[in-house]
Amino acid sequence: MKKITISYIIYILIFLILLLGIWKLIFPLPTGEELSNAEPEVTHQVLLIPLDSRPPCSKLLIDNGHTAGISIITPPTEYMDYYTQAGETGKLREWTATQIHTCDRAIISIDQLLYGGLIASRNNHITNNDITALVKYLEQLHKDNPAVKLYAFSILPRMNPPDIVENFHDRKQIMEWSRLIHQYDNSPHSETLDKIKQLEQDISPDHLRLYREIYDRNFYLNCQLAQLVENGTLHQLVLGQDDGEALSLPNLKLQEFCHYAEKKGLSKDKLAVIHGADEVALSILANLAAEYNPQSHPLNVYVDYSSSEAAHRLLPYMAIDNEATATERLNFHKAKLVNSPDEADYILFISSTGKDTMNCRQDSLHKLNEYHRAGKYVALVDLTQSFSAQEALFPLLLKEEYPVNSLIAYAGWNTASNSIGTAVAQAAMYLTALSGGGDQDAIVCRNLRNLNNRFCEDYYYLKDVIDLVNINLRKKGYMNVYDLDLQHNYLWSTDMLQNTMKQRLTQYKHSAAAKKPFTLKDSSTTYQISDILLEAYFPWPRTFEINLDTTLKIRKGQK
Repeated sequence: MKKITISYIIYILIFLILLLGIWKLIFPLPTGEELSNAEPEVTHQVLLIPLDSRPPCSKLLIDNGHTAGISIITPPTEYMDYYTQAGETGKLREWTATQIHTCDRAIISIDQLLYGGLIASRNNHITNNDITALVKYLEQLHKDNPAVKLYAFSILPRMNPPDIVENFHDRKQIMEWSRLIHQYDNSPHSETLDKIKQLEQDISPDHLRLYREIYDRNFYLNCQLAQLVENGTLHQLVLGQDDGEALSLPNLKLQEFCHYAEKKGLSKDKLAVIHGADEVALSILANLAAEYNPQSHPLNVYVDYSSSEAAHRLLPYMAIDNEATATERLNFHKAKLVNSPDEADYILFISSTGKDTMNCRQDSLHKLNEYHRAGKYVALVDLTQSFSAQEALFPLLLKEEYPVNSLIAYAGWNTASNSIGTAVAQAAMYLTALSGGGDQDAIVCRNLRNLNNRFCEDYYYLKDVIDLVNINLRKKGYMNVYDLDLQHNYLWSTDMLQNTMKQRLTQYKHSAAAKKPFTLKDSSTTYQISDILLEAYFPWPRTFEINLDTTLKIRKGQK
């Protein structure tokens, strides 16, 4: 056996030291003070009656409320809706009346208090007497609590027929009839009128009557709510528009109501109409955060797009294009749209791609890198035509090691209005909180947690993992992924969800893009995520959405 010489051992040690140095250069260990999950101090409390029990309608507000130091109180779970089971409206009204004095603001879903939730609003039959009873309740609530400002929101019914119309032929024919009714110009002799008459002969009279009644009843409801704005019961009323198309009976009735509101002389500050549903309450909360903060000011926002086509792209379930949606939502927040990035407090970057515009993603990455080097805050909306991971911008950011945690907001879920509304609200609440003189470390930590929740849910789950879960369910013979068996395939689905999401999280949190430190504007303080844990489950017996939360370890340092 060869004798190991001292010089040989020295060579080995030198090699190991060099190897360790190279490893540290590639994978630097986080240094500095650990800020794990610090929370801003609570300074205000707001009562919320959510649209329904899904996480976007309550948890999303609670999480973002924490950023601005706002505690959100919500009704007991047992009073709320659960999927197709309507909420207990009587108990919800009683609870609201007993708890509202603990707050100075209340955000109230009319759909929850009247029908028992969004899904219930599509199927539950109510009368004008029921609407009158709710109006009287709200008037009494205001009379008993005059110091509490009531912010109500109501969702205009979507274009699709109610679930009671199960016949596919009738559903398809009703949708076409809805489009033609809006196109019809009252001319006694037209092809449109002939088509309408033909459809009315083909569609079940009961189904068509039921469809008409939905929008007639909603028009009556909205007129009654407008009167509550007029008499001071409601401080503000916001009408959100659920899934729809530009030409449809819902939009025709909306135009009719807008004419009614104009005649009443109601200002847009008091009665606003925006496209979207699940995120409407979050948008209201963002405005309240600004109202609470005496240091806040209207934000200057520069809107940029992945391509010229992206601005005018009309995505599924939308009645207006991306540019109109962004403008509408920024106006709701009283933001000022500016003409150059240099004038902006932040850039709202809307990536909207399909198979025909995949090549635009590289240009988008270049723009984002330029904004980052210039020290600009960026809120990213990551939209795709077919809701697929392959079309999203986020995987390219990871591949090219863009510092994703430097973003002030991210959203890419469901419709364009859901995503744009969420990103704008998160950005507004974060920047408002930073301007308020609170604990900067705690504000940054809370927003980073909100940001990573959106990465994990909007990209990893909704554009990737959901397909794997659904495919495996169907392979086993479970064809209806919107009605899981709580005793059998729900448990299996949850296990698939958790295991796959943890695999995705491991890939993400060890990426250079996730580990890169970043600084705030005009600051030498750096923040870096050193570890992430994740919990996720299905809140309802369907795979359409998840309840997800991340726990972060964050390191604070200096440049």
